Amino acid sequence: MTLAHAFQSLFLVGLGLCSAGAHANAVQSSSSTAQRGQIVITEFMKDPTFVTDAHGEWIEIWNPLPWSCNLDGWTLSDDAGNVHTLSSGGTTSLVLGPNQRFVLGVDGNPATNGGIPVNYVYSGFTLNNTGADQIILRKPSGVLIDRVAFDNTNFPHTPGRSIQVNESFRSVYYNDVAANWCHSQSLPSAGNPDSGTPGQLNDACP
Repeated sequence: MTLAHAFQSLFLVGLGLCSAGAHANAVQSSSSTAQRGQIVITEFMKDPTFVTDAHGEWIEIWNPLPWSCNLDGWTLSDDAGNVHTLSSGGTTSLVLGPNQRFVLGVDGNPATNGGIPVNYVYSGFTLNNTGADQIILRKPSGVLIDRVAFDNTNFPHTPGRSIQVNESFRSVYYNDVAANWCHSQSLPSAGNPDSGTPGQLNDACP
């Protein structure tokens, strides 16, 4: 990275944007909705069994860019109108480094959330256990970054196991395909029988 490029990246990160590069070019999803590809949804726990949904739901996202990305002001939402605006509260906690995985969860306390390492706590947004639902990430401008629409018909949906995208298909295009998702196998913490790899490399899919 050149010095000029580094300064440009820092400037854009400070504005709550992701630097525009080859990986940020718009791609076409299976639903014909343009997605930007700057942050990718890679894993989520919608139906924990060790703790209640109100404590154990979480979503993992990943920064594929070779520079940092600031999520301050971005929104997490679904088609039903449930929305949460991510806010750093004046800190740098929402800046994702290159290749960093980041866990958004409803409870940031490992003592009550099943031992999950949560990087950011959200509210006003839940994951449906029994039917179709969506996880949608947008920039403050409304630009769609990534969208995963899941259900209990085509996606894996065993209670107590997180749903993760195959590491070979970590992109906003390929994570639209239900066949590219599988259940995790690893246990996230001692004493928690639910499986998941929050903040870590996903388990290999069968």
